[in-house]
Amino acid sequence: MIFKALIVAIWAGLCALDQFGPHLGFRKPLLAGVVVGFLLGDPGQGLIIAGTLELLWLGTNNVGAYQPPDVISGAVVGVAIGILSGGGEAAGVAVAVPVALLVQQLSMIIMTTNVSLVHTADKIVQSGEFGKIDKLQYLGGLFFFLSRAVPVFISVWLGAPAVEAALGVIPAFALTGLTVASKLIPAVGLAMLLSMMLKKNMWIFLTLGFALATFLQIPTVGIAIFALAAAALYDILMNRGGIEKNGDSEESSVVVADGEGEFDL
Repeated sequence: MIFKALIVAIWAGLCALDQFGPHLGFRKPLLAGVVVGFLLGDPGQGLIIAGTLELLWLGTNNVGAYQPPDVISGAVVGVAIGILSGGGEAAGVAVAVPVALLVQQLSMIIMTTNVSLVHTADKIVQSGEFGKIDKLQYLGGLFFFLSRAVPVFISVWLGAPAVEAALGVIPAFALTGLTVASKLIPAVGLAMLLSMMLKKNMWIFLTLGFALATFLQIPTVGIAIFALAAAALYDILMNRGGIEKNGDSEESSVVVADGEGEFDL
């Protein structure tokens, strides 16, 4: 168990470095969780749990100084616990959310600590010892790595046996209820995303896509092609309406002169 917890923790730390570095996409719950599934020998279950968490956190984004729940640690721990404990999707989702909220607080502390490194770098620049700045860069990266690796290691090492023991006590009907509830979570994530994206004039496209998929049974690729054409047509009509409106306003601005002055119609 210690070895499995260690490799999962290392992967979580690498995902954290990707979040603040190359941005290869491993900071997303889907990719981070799937790799955990491969590391633990159950990629299918990892994909199911990671996909559910990806949909849950679709609307979670950094806005300004706001630090959202840490989806990296939540996804990694959720997939690991779901696989190692045998609890599957229900156990994984139940553990992922509180872990993400706890690491969110730790991440805020690390971000504050790394700000002090920036001030230290400013002083080094003034002294002219530029070689020391590289060490601060590596130190900041190490803090980011440990901020995910350490809590993930502790959670997986201690959490999997605890969750496994708890699942043995929980009645079967309660586990069934948790499984059903976990399948409703993606709807919450989609609702959060739509609440940010949809404007007053965008609901018609959502309704149209729902009707095409539900009643006409059009596949996703067909709906995507139809949406592309509809978006292009919508853009053309909106631009044409703006041009015509501007043309009418220019035509109405006619100067009429009489003996006493000039007026714009």
